[in-house]
Amino acid sequence: MASFTKRALRRTILTLLSQLPLDQITVKMIVDACGISRNTFYYHYDDISALLADALDAEFSQYTEECQERQLHRLLAAIADQPAVFAHIDNSQSREILHRRLQAYLESCVRRAMEEDGCGALPAKQRETMVVFFANGIWGLLRAWLVQGAQEPPEELLARLGMIRTMQTGAIARHCKMRPYSGEESPHILEG
Repeated sequence: MASFTKRALRRTILTLLSQLPLDQITVKMIVDACGISRNTFYYHYDDISALLADALDAEFSQYTEECQERQLHRLLAAIADQPAVFAHIDNSQSREILHRRLQAYLESCVRRAMEEDGCGALPAKQRETMVVFFANGIWGLLRAWLVQGAQEPPEELLARLGMIRTMQTGAIARHCKMRPYSGEESPHILEG
C-alpha cells in the first residue's frame, strides 16, 4: 500500500506542476487530488520538497540502465514533453532540488559511459575528476536549454551534447595512453 500511495503522490505533484508553479502548490491540493489525508502525506514525506525530490529521483531512475546517449535522449524528451513541469520547478525556491538531481544524474551518465569506454585502469581520483568535468559541461548546455524554455528540439541539443561525448571519449583514450598525473609535475592544460 505504501508504494502505491507514494507513486500516486509522485504522479500528483508532477501533474500539478504541469498546471501551477511549485510555490503555489499546497499539501492540501496534493492530498485532495490523491484522496488521502494530510496525515498519510506526512507519513511518507516531511514536506513538498521531499515529495518533489522523490518524484524526480523516480523519474530519472527510469533511464539509468541505458547507455549515455540513450539516457540523455530520454531525459531531454521527458523535459521537452513536460516543459511547464521543469520550468515551474526551475523558477521556484526549490530549484536546487532539480539542479542537484540533474547534476547527479548527469554524473551517473558520464560515469557509466566512462566504464563503457574502458577507463577502469584510471585511478579513481582521475576518473572522478573527468566525470565531474564532463558532467558539468553537459549540465551547462542543459541548463541553458532549460532557461530558454526547452525550445530547441531535443535532437539538436543531443547533437551539441555529442561534441562533449566526443571530447570525453578522446580525453579518456589519450589519458589511458599517458602515464598518470601524479600532481608533482605541472599539468599542461592548454597544450593539445
